[in-house]
Amino acid sequence: MYDVNLLAKQMRERALRIEGSVEPVQPIIEERIVNQPSEEQKKLYFNAGRWSAGARDWTARQAYEQLMGEGEI
Repeated sequence: MYDVNLLAKQMRERALRIEGSVEPVQPIIEERIVNQPSEEQKKLYFNAGRWSAGARDWTARQAYEQLMGEGEI
């Protein structure tokens, strides 16, 4: 039978030898270009959100309809 502690020690030593001989791998960081919404789009989203939240004015309704494709301004 094998001694569990001796086997574990040998495995740790082997892992340390393997890790010591290989240089650590640097993670690759990927940059993503995110499109920034224009001021007009920001206003559209804001007013459409107001309509969804319960505001019942014409500006909010038009923005919501335009965003959902139900109408055009």
